[in-house]
Amino acid sequence: MSTNNEINYELLTVSECAECLNISTRHARHLFDTRAFPVVKVGRLVRVRRSDLDAYLAQNIREVRL
Repeated sequence: MSTNNEINYELLTVSECAECLNISTRHARHLFDTRAFPVVKVGRLVRVRRSDLDAYLAQNIREVRL
């Protein structure tokens, strides 16, 4: 059943988040635990919305001087 008001979030696991960021699963877990970005709890499971991960990346862009 789908309505026009339905919100569709892409929820990522720790390992999926690590793959997107090209980091270790351990480091991704650290980011989850320190609340570097908002997380969603589904029962005992912890997930991150793809949109929140994208916002985190956008906020952490830094210019590098060579």
